Amino acid sequence: MDFKLRIQRFLFVLVSALVFLLSSCYTTKRLHGNSYVYRSKQRTLEIIFENDSNCIIRNTFHCPDLPERYRIIDIVCNYSRSENFIYLTNRNPTKDSGLYMEMPAQESKRCSFLNKESRRQPKFTVGPKYATDFEKYGLIPNITNDTLKIIGNKILFFKKGEDRSIGFVFK
Repeated sequence: MDFKLRIQRFLFVLVSALVFLLSSCYTTKRLHGNSYVYRSKQRTLEIIFENDSNCIIRNTFHCPDLPERYRIIDIVCNYSRSENFIYLTNRNPTKDSGLYMEMPAQESKRCSFLNKESRRQPKFTVGPKYATDFEKYGLIPNITNDTLKIIGNKILFFKKGEDRSIGFVFK
């Protein structure tokens, strides 16, 4: 009886370890029909994979006092996948050439980080230059031809410019 109980315990531990190992090593296999989200203060950035070649990157500011065209911004892209990389191409590229899309200053009570004052850098600083609230919460990535990386069940978007970079982790 003692031997049977030991075998049962061993099998239980073995199966549990196998299930844990498989679930922790889960990787994103199928993109079609899935969406991945990055959330921050007052904003959601989402990648919606519509089918095997089209996706939408939707930036939504949760600010009811913003005009609709700035509250929800959709970037429609073609994409292809090669192993753990997703290659994006904006179907309607903007004239903006930088890391970010240009958005005019907005007067918002709930999302003050979009106001003109929050965009200003201090004229004189001692030590490191810290990001403004606008830079932390209000910048919208300018998608041109970009590469995303799949890491486990997350998607990493990182884009580096000459003097700045932008990055998001979508879950």
